[in-house]
Amino acid sequence: MGRPKLPTELKVLKGTLEKSRVLKDEMKPDKITNIPYPPDWLGDVAKKEWYAITKELHKLKMLTNLDLSMLAVYCNEIQTYIECQEIIKNKSRVQTIKNPDGSLKSQNQSAYQRIANDSVMKAIKIASEFGLTPASRTRIGTGQIMDNDDPFVEFLKFK
Repeated sequence: MGRPKLPTELKVLKGTLEKSRVLKDEMKPDKITNIPYPPDWLGDVAKKEWYAITKELHKLKMLTNLDLSMLAVYCNEIQTYIECQEIIKNKSRVQTIKNPDGSLKSQNQSAYQRIANDSVMKAIKIASEFGLTPASRTRIGTGQIMDNDDPFVEFLKFK
């Protein structure tokens, strides 16, 4: 399948941009100037996640109008995961089915566990697109320079 394509901005920051591989009419959406309100259809947990994520992405100047729908989906998946975990806490992660005589017939993951697993996997996939996972953050530069108060800043400068 090959490596995933990197946005041109990331190639510039990494110093790996080759002009011959750049689309002349590449789409460059405008950055959002104000943090937007979350969609009305998001639940309370998802709205908290929305504000936490949009605040950070806005601060990094990485948020555009084109990102908002996918960001809402991410927040909704986080809410679904948390809701399922709350239900599982009071029930069981395993569904036990017994024969009429009381003997064990089968044990399976509960439906809520399957939904939680599905939601977290979807959230992780979306999160990596936004640089929200530790591994995906290592591939994204922001152009920000470290604080000069850091005693190790001299060792980290590239020459």
